[in-house]
Amino acid sequence: MTQPADTSWHGRRWDLPPLILHPFDRGLDAAASLDSIKLALYLGGMGEPGLLKEPLLRARYTEFRMLALVGKDVMRWIAQCVDFAGRDQTLANAGILPQSFADFLVHRTPPGVAARFESWGVTDYRRIASRAIGINAVFPTPPDFGVISAEFLEEYYAYADSLFACYQGLTPFTRLELASFSFALYTSDEYLSTLACGPGDELG
Repeated sequence: MTQPADTSWHGRRWDLPPLILHPFDRGLDAAASLDSIKLALYLGGMGEPGLLKEPLLRARYTEFRMLALVGKDVMRWIAQCVDFAGRDQTLANAGILPQSFADFLVHRTPPGVAARFESWGVTDYRRIASRAIGINAVFPTPPDFGVISAEFLEEYYAYADSLFACYQGLTPFTRLELASFSFALYTSDEYLSTLACGPGDELG
């Protein structure tokens, strides 16, 4: 939910801290993705006869674990953005909360950030980001496979979507405008390279 707030920040522009994502889990390979699809078919009654369920659940866990790790990175960025806004006299009184930055990333993704995701082959980045935030609300650190119920893994997409909606609905917040805010997106390796090159140098 959004709230009316001080809009004196309109017409100005701020560069938010960069969002730094660690490389997506290399365990999420083609075989794991295929097994996750097989699980969806299995649950829909269309799976191959004789399939063992646990290997399929482990593939789904690999996806879940990746999103949990992405969630850690995203929530770290959100905390940095909240600190950034709190240190600015104008933004500090504008009703800008963690949900403001989650909404900005998911629903008002800056074009440059969207292009970066797409250059990595990640086209469904909005859903990945929202589910990562939702999962992090319950699992700040990925639990082991044996800790999670099979029922949760089977339907974790729905749980993650509901958790994100719950997180966003916890409190009224101010929505950020693309005209006023921007941020850069890096992998952790790329960001380290920018530090080594210096602030005036660009990545090749």
